[in-house]
Amino acid sequence: MKTEDAISIPEGTELDCDVVIIGTGAAGIPCACELIGSGKSVIILESGGMSPEAKTQALTEGEIDEATEHGSLTQYRKRIFGGTTSVWGGRCAPFDAIDFEERSYVPHSGWPIGLEDLDPFYKKAHEYLFTGDFDYNSAGTVDGGDDPLIPGMSDDVWKQDRMWKFSLPADLGREFRTKLSEAENVRTLLHANALRLMTDAEGRQIEAVEVGVLGGGRFTVKAKTVIVAAGGLEATRLLLLSDNVHKSGLGNSHDQLGRYYGSHVSGDLGEVQFEPKSKVVWEYQRGNDGVYVKRHIRPSEEAQRREGLLNFRCILTHPAFADASHGNGVLSGAYLAKRFFKGQIPPEYSKELAAPGFHNVPQHVRNIVLGIPGVIKFGTHWFFRRTIARRKYPSISLRSRANSYTLHFDAEQAPNPYSRVTLGEGRDPFGNRQIKVSWRYQQSDLDSVMRWKESLEAEMTKSGVGKFSQSPEECKELIRCGFGVGSHHIGTTRMSYGPHTGVVDKNCQVHDVRGLFIASPSVFPPGSFANPVLTATAIAIRIAQHVKNQSLG
Repeated sequence: MKTEDAISIPEGTELDCDVVIIGTGAAGIPCACELIGSGKSVIILESGGMSPEAKTQALTEGEIDEATEHGSLTQYRKRIFGGTTSVWGGRCAPFDAIDFEERSYVPHSGWPIGLEDLDPFYKKAHEYLFTGDFDYNSAGTVDGGDDPLIPGMSDDVWKQDRMWKFSLPADLGREFRTKLSEAENVRTLLHANALRLMTDAEGRQIEAVEVGVLGGGRFTVKAKTVIVAAGGLEATRLLLLSDNVHKSGLGNSHDQLGRYYGSHVSGDLGEVQFEPKSKVVWEYQRGNDGVYVKRHIRPSEEAQRREGLLNFRCILTHPAFADASHGNGVLSGAYLAKRFFKGQIPPEYSKELAAPGFHNVPQHVRNIVLGIPGVIKFGTHWFFRRTIARRKYPSISLRSRANSYTLHFDAEQAPNPYSRVTLGEGRDPFGNRQIKVSWRYQQSDLDSVMRWKESLEAEMTKSGVGKFSQSPEECKELIRCGFGVGSHHIGTTRMSYGPHTGVVDKNCQVHDVRGLFIASPSVFPPGSFANPVLTATAIAIRIAQHVKNQSLG
């Protein structure tokens, strides 16, 4: 079927199909593609069009009660065909087995499924994200992958055997537009905003979606299966707004909807001066499958259990962009460029680039002027390997002549029932209440990062491979100031064994509402260390397979 603009659909129309998919991002498009040829008629609802539109993007607005800690709600969500994959950086990694376990030292942890349940879908997700082989072990995958990332450092606690992998990055809207438009059983409606989910009189079975069009009318799409793939915040908002039968919203009989709102905490641990002759692995590499990778350091699962700490990763990278004291013209140029085009910052970028305003502009300009030869050389590299290449070089990666590198970390945030998303007082153009975000991290989140930094520093000192340039107090302040970006929207419709502790079951179907599924990072109980795209895509494919299998029963 074709892709069409919902503004052409008359007011009050009732459309019928077997499956409605709300959203066309990392979850919605793979879900729809998996249902091609299934014998089920599918209607996809996309709020945006094929290109960015200010009026549509404004529908992501809402209230943040701590704006200094959480990024703009409009910056990290894109209402466009392809969703936030239109701007993401492409970084992927699966969760670890420990992330699915109920850990005594992490309250509210544990998934009702295990890693083995997702592994087949992780593999399939790689096909949608153009991420090569489903293999994250560096040995045998990249040249020198058997060698340590930091030579001479013990691997009793700190493992050096894994890596991030990078998508093209893939804009799924661009990559799968033709496939979906040519599918006989799939109809895509642009500018179709899901306003409310409608159930039967008892609230037990999903029956329809109420849809609105900016500048147009409203209509209804009737279906016995609805898959909400609209992102973590919007999925939560939609369930809260759907209060016709259940007055507190769907999936909220025990006040669980919107709670446990998490992101990932990331930032810099500090700068490490390595031994001059130490051949540390700082750059991006290409794996045997042609995919760019970045090797990282991780604490073993045994060490996590023993120390009672959260999952954690770190990489070797350049100094912070915003700190002009680095004296590097390339980094200064990148900082000013990224701040100027801040609307295009991929969600993985850190708090320094998410915050408003410019910093130390005269010194940044001086760095650029004094470093013109290096800037020109880097520009050539960037043009050929990033700008015009289909598989793009992931980001800036610079060799340090002094063999001094910043350790950048990504860490898990523990589930917190008092960190939540609710409905605010503001209204959107359809008259629906906007969301209110109250993101909270706990002291244990910060303490976990601090203790991993202390462990890593102790191991480096013991083995004699490197030394932090900053004092322990300076490192603590650096970590504390970097906490909180709010780019990953996790946990608010969490997966659980029953409605007393979450919103969806192991198949991501809303407890007590047949046919209503959530394909979003919001179903993650804890969210591990990794950004959510790969796992969200795997879960969406798993939901699609479940829906297909139901029809065969």
